[in-house]
Amino acid sequence: MGPLLCVLLWPGHALAYAQHGGLDNLQSGLTSGVAIACALAFCLAWAHTRNAMYAAGLAFVLVEGLFRSMPSLMPPGALQAGSFAALLASTAPLIQGSRAAGILAAACRWSSVALAGVAALALIFVYETESGLLPTSVAGVCAVLSLPLAVWFCAKAVRQAAGRASSVALALAYGASAWMLGRDAWAAGGADTAGTAVELFRLLLVSGALLWLALDSPLRGAAGRKPADLADVEHQAQGELRVAELAGALETQRQMNALISHELRAPLATISAAAQSLDMILSGSGETVDSRLARIHRSVTRMTELMDQLLNQDRLDEQAWTPRGEQTDMAELVRDVVTAMQPDTAHSLVLQAQTSLPVYCDRPLTSVVVRNLIHNAIKYSPANEPVRIETGHTRVGDQPMTWTAVVDRGPGIGEEEQARIFEPRFRRSAHRETPGMGIGLFLARRICQSQGGTLTMQSKVGVGTRFVITLPANGPAA
Repeated sequence: MGPLLCVLLWPGHALAYAQHGGLDNLQSGLTSGVAIACALAFCLAWAHTRNAMYAAGLAFVLVEGLFRSMPSLMPPGALQAGSFAALLASTAPLIQGSRAAGILAAACRWSSVALAGVAALALIFVYETESGLLPTSVAGVCAVLSLPLAVWFCAKAVRQAAGRASSVALALAYGASAWMLGRDAWAAGGADTAGTAVELFRLLLVSGALLWLALDSPLRGAAGRKPADLADVEHQAQGELRVAELAGALETQRQMNALISHELRAPLATISAAAQSLDMILSGSGETVDSRLARIHRSVTRMTELMDQLLNQDRLDEQAWTPRGEQTDMAELVRDVVTAMQPDTAHSLVLQAQTSLPVYCDRPLTSVVVRNLIHNAIKYSPANEPVRIETGHTRVGDQPMTWTAVVDRGPGIGEEEQARIFEPRFRRSAHRETPGMGIGLFLARRICQSQGGTLTMQSKVGVGTRFVITLPANGPAA
C-alpha cells in the first residue's frame, strides 16, 4: 500500500523507491492498493444492495490483492481454493436464463462451498508454502472448472446485448484463471508462479464486472424492468388516474346536488304558499277540491323531506354517500310509506306486515327504495289489481335478515330482460313510451348493497313481478 501512495502523492519519492526498493515491491504495493480500493467499493455496494454477490467479490479481491502479495502468510492450496471459491460465489448469480444455466449456477455454488472448506482445512493443517500434492490438485481442479465458465460467458456476450461488457470481462477473467492455475498445477507443482501483471489483470477484470453491475442496476430504472413490472406500473398509473377522475366527478356531483337542493326550495316554497292560499279561497268547495289540495300538500312535504334527508350539505360531505345505519322497525317503515302513498293512487295497496321487524338500515334511503318499488308496481299494474307489500324475516348463513317484498300483477318481465333490469338507463322495449329515466332500480339495488343487503326479483310473463329487499336485522355491534 505504501508504494501505491507514493506513486499517487509523491512521484519523486516513488521514483527513488523504485530505484532502490525493487520493482517487485512496487508491483506488490500496486496490487494491494487496487485490492483495497476495490474492497471499499464492494463494501459500499453490499451496504446499498445487501446482495451477497458483492460480499463474495469483497472476499475475492482481499485474497487476490493482499494475500497473493504476501505469499508467506498463506499456503498455496488455501490461497488458490479460497480465491476461486469467492470467484465462483460472486459470479453464480449472474448465470441464468435457461435450465442448463440453472444447473451450472447450482454447480458453481456447491463447488464454492466445497472449495471454501478445502481452503479452511489447508489453512489450518497444511503448512507448505511452495509446492505439494494439495496445492497441485486444487490448482488443477480450479483450472478445469474455469474453462466451461469462460466458454459460457463468451456465449452469453455473443447472445445478449444487455450486460455484454460484464460477460466479456468475466470470460476473460476465467480464461486468465485457467491459464494461471493450469500453469501452477502442471509446471510448478502447485506453487504460485503467476506474474503480478496477470494477477492484477484478473483482479481488475472481476472487480470491474461486479462494480459495473453495482453502478448499472440503479441507473437502469424503468428501462431495466421486466415487461410484467412495466405493466404493473402502467396499471397503477391508470388506477391512480381513474381514482382522481372519480374524485373529481364525485365533487362535481356534490356541487350539483347542492345546487339542485338550493334551486328546488324556492319553487317548492311557492307551490306550498299557493296551496295554502287556495285552501282559504276554495274552502268549502267540496271533497274533490279538498282531496286535490291535500295531495299537493303531501307532495310538497315529501319533496322537502327528501331534500332535507338526502341532499343536505352534511350528507353531501360524507365520503361516497355512506349510509347512516340505525336500528329501526321495517314494518313501521313500510307502513309509513304505504300510508303516505295510498291517497295519491287509485290502486289498492295491501300491506301484510308483522307487528315488529327489527332491521339495521338507513331509514330515509330505505324508504326511497320501498317507495320506488311501489311506484313501479303501480305504474305497470292494471288499475283493478292491488299491489301487495309483504314483510318477514329469514337467515342468510348465520346472519338474521329482514325482508320486504313488493308484488304486482302486471305483465311480467321476460327472461332476456330480467338479466338487464338493474342496469343503469335500461328501459324495457314494451314500455319505452312510459315516463322514466331507467335509473330507479339501479339506484335502489346500489342503496341495498351499500347497507349489506340485496335487491332481487322474480318475474313471470303474464303473472306478475316480485321485488324483494333483504337487509340485516341487527347492526355490526350485534
